[in-house]
Amino acid sequence: MSEATCRHLFEPFWTTKPAGTGLGLATVYRIVEGHGGMVQADPREGGGTVMTLLLPMMEEGLGENQNSGC
Repeated sequence: MSEATCRHLFEPFWTTKPAGTGLGLATVYRIVEGHGGMVQADPREGGGTVMTLLLPMMEEGLGENQNSGC
Protein backbone atom coordinates (compact mmCIF):
# COMPACT_ATOMS: atom_id res chain seq x y z
CA MET A 1 0.00 0.00 0.00
CA SER A 2 1.21 3.46 -0.75
CA GLU A 3 1.91 6.09 1.90
CA ALA A 4 -1.06 8.12 0.63
CA THR A 5 -3.40 5.14 1.10
CA CYS A 6 -1.96 4.47 4.57
CA ARG A 7 -2.90 8.00 5.71
CA HIS A 8 -6.59 7.19 5.11
CA LEU A 9 -6.51 3.60 6.37
CA PHE A 10 -8.86 4.01 9.36
CA GLU A 11 -11.26 6.61 7.91
CA PRO A 12 -14.86 5.38 7.69
CA PHE A 13 -16.08 4.84 4.12
CA TRP A 14 -12.68 5.62 2.57
CA THR A 15 -11.79 2.71 0.35
CA THR A 16 -9.81 1.62 -2.67
CA LYS A 17 -12.56 -0.93 -3.43
CA PRO A 18 -15.88 -0.49 -5.27
CA ALA A 19 -18.69 1.48 -3.62
CA GLY A 20 -20.46 -0.14 -0.69
CA THR A 21 -17.38 -1.07 1.33
CA GLY A 22 -15.04 0.76 3.66
CA LEU A 23 -16.10 0.29 7.29
CA GLY A 24 -13.93 -2.72 8.18
CA LEU A 25 -10.70 -1.16 9.45
CA ALA A 26 -12.45 1.89 10.90
CA THR A 27 -14.61 -0.48 12.97
CA VAL A 28 -11.62 -2.54 14.08
CA TYR A 29 -9.75 0.63 15.04
CA ARG A 30 -12.63 1.96 17.19
CA ILE A 31 -13.15 -1.39 18.98
CA VAL A 32 -9.45 -1.86 19.75
CA GLU A 33 -9.04 1.79 20.81
CA GLY A 34 -12.13 1.46 23.03
CA HIS A 35 -10.39 -1.37 24.89
CA GLY A 36 -7.24 0.71 25.47
CA GLY A 37 -5.31 -0.86 22.59
CA MET A 38 -3.63 0.24 19.40
CA VAL A 39 -3.65 -0.82 15.75
CA GLN A 40 -0.41 -0.54 13.80
CA ALA A 41 -0.03 -0.81 10.03
CA ASP A 42 3.27 -1.61 8.36
CA PRO A 43 2.67 -1.12 4.62
CA ARG A 44 4.92 -2.90 2.17
CA GLU A 45 4.68 -1.29 -1.26
CA GLY A 46 3.75 -4.04 -3.70
CA GLY A 47 3.85 -6.68 -0.95
CA GLY A 48 0.78 -6.22 1.26
CA THR A 49 0.53 -4.76 4.74
CA VAL A 50 1.28 -6.23 8.15
CA MET A 51 -1.43 -5.28 10.66
CA THR A 52 -0.65 -5.55 14.38
CA LEU A 53 -3.27 -5.31 17.13
CA LEU A 54 -1.95 -4.40 20.58
CA LEU A 55 -4.29 -4.93 23.53
CA PRO A 56 -3.65 -4.39 27.24
CA MET A 57 -3.13 -7.48 29.40
CA MET A 58 -5.94 -8.67 31.65
CA GLU A 59 -5.20 -8.70 35.35
CA GLU A 60 -7.79 -11.42 35.97
CA GLY A 61 -8.83 -14.43 33.92
CA LEU A 62 -12.18 -14.86 32.21
CA GLY A 63 -15.14 -15.46 34.49
CA GLU A 64 -17.11 -18.71 34.47
CA ASN A 65 -19.89 -17.29 32.29
CA GLN A 66 -17.70 -15.75 29.60
CA ASN A 67 -17.00 -17.59 26.36
CA SER A 68 -13.26 -17.87 25.75
CA GLY A 69 -13.36 -19.08 22.16
CA CYS A 70 -15.10 -21.24 19.59
